[in-house]
Amino acid sequence: MKSAAKKSRTVNGIGEFRLIRKLSASLPRAGDDCAVLPSADPTKILLYTCDPVVEGAHFLRDTPPRRIGWKAMARNLSDIAAMGGWPRWAVVSLGVRSRTSVRWVDELYAGLRAAATEFGCQIVGGDTTRVTHEQFVVVTLIGEAEKSRVVRRRGARIGDSVFVTGTLGGSLRGKHLTFTPRIREARWLVGRFPIHAMIDLSDGLSSDLQRLVEANQHRVGFEIYAAEIPLARAARAKLTAALNDGEDFELLFTIDPRQVTALRTKWTRRFELELTEIGRVVRSRGTVSLIECDGTRRPLAPAGYDHFAKH
Repeated sequence: MKSAAKKSRTVNGIGEFRLIRKLSASLPRAGDDCAVLPSADPTKILLYTCDPVVEGAHFLRDTPPRRIGWKAMARNLSDIAAMGGWPRWAVVSLGVRSRTSVRWVDELYAGLRAAATEFGCQIVGGDTTRVTHEQFVVVTLIGEAEKSRVVRRRGARIGDSVFVTGTLGGSLRGKHLTFTPRIREARWLVGRFPIHAMIDLSDGLSSDLQRLVEANQHRVGFEIYAAEIPLARAARAKLTAALNDGEDFELLFTIDPRQVTALRTKWTRRFELELTEIGRVVRSRGTVSLIECDGTRRPLAPAGYDHFAKH
């Protein structure tokens, strides 16, 4: 008992997701992937997100700075996409060692600007500070969404089909530095279909499915079919990689099954990106089940990336 009590007093003891839940409980404006605030335009809302990348956790010391910049901006863009919005303005805070070259900083900002410009976002300010050890980049991004189209995590309905964009797994082999946030795909989806719930896959399919369960207050569950999960080449045919690696930054969403035929038809006309139905929302008290290729069923525990777990 003493050991358990002591463990609960440290962040690695309770884990990243329980820590976030604890902090969010006292934040009335906290949304899902973004905080939600009113806009001067009554038909819209503002989306606020802030996501850091830190040396040793999100990139290595020898990672090309342009790729670090791209990743730092793209992670935040992906949060905006997950709620069906579009990005508008970003500010960047940078912590660098005093002996870091000016060229390195220039390249970093080139990556930041490239990602922002690709999706019509402006970098409008920021700050810098000196660090002794690990360098970091913190991007704060403001986006917009129509009130009628914004998508949250909590709207999943029993019977919904569950879809995922792209392929999953093996992101550490390169994709985590070069991925494309699904802004265009998300905007297209919310403009043409009633998307019930959506999240971007940042921590791994197994963990982010659990986040959807929690957002829906454990009133629904999910059945996911192992044979349907689209494996990236970098996953090397390992299902566990697709389930748990994280940093895929693809969209996971639910939709009424009566919309599926139209969705498939219109999607293939518009995008080359894969779109795969991987399961369904079921009546359950928050259970996520994986249906194996042989038909056996097992609980799918959240085993994706946790910043405070021992790696």
